[in-house]
Amino acid sequence: PAREVPALDGVTLDIRPGERIAVTGPSGAGKSSLLGLLLRFTEPTSGRITAGAIDIAAADLAAWRRQIAWVPQQPYLFEGSVASNIALGQPEAAPEAIEAAAAAAGAAEFIEALPQGYGTPLGERGARLSAGQRQRIAVARAFLRDAPLLLLDEPAAHLDPITARQLLDAIDRLMTGRTVLLVTHGRGWTGGAGRVIS
Repeated sequence: PAREVPALDGVTLDIRPGERIAVTGPSGAGKSSLLGLLLRFTEPTSGRITAGAIDIAAADLAAWRRQIAWVPQQPYLFEGSVASNIALGQPEAAPEAIEAAAAAAGAAEFIEALPQGYGTPLGERGARLSAGQRQRIAVARAFLRDAPLLLLDEPAAHLDPITARQLLDAIDRLMTGRTVLLVTHGRGWTGGAGRVIS
């Protein structure tokens, strides 16, 4: 079903299933706030957000979020193992599924080189990993979640050009067959969006 998202300035945005939309604009324009509304971190003060005929504010929160995979600018990592960090939100995932998600995200090589592989404990906020490695963990989470709606918030921000290109190649694979809303500051990478909204 189509998703109707009232934009922050009151303009309505209709997103069709399987569509890729990039939302661009400067910092502070409300792009990340739009994702927060879809994730129900915040609720709209006016208007509503619907998925088909369902107002998501009335939907079961956990059930709604199961339909979403989210790759933020700065993914949250906790002091568990690499495997448990990938399986955040999917704690019942089998080791084989976790490893397949890591491979799809281009993370398997560096994970397998860690002292205990997938069992390696991460420091607070993933302090033992580089920024690019932390983002690959976030992309692996999204592959494992296998949700129909993908939200991307500047996923390659603050990465060097080579690392960013490698990460974006993995994200290109992740976007296949999903409805995608991509937030970006500029138009340098819009993920092959069918529509770019400024």
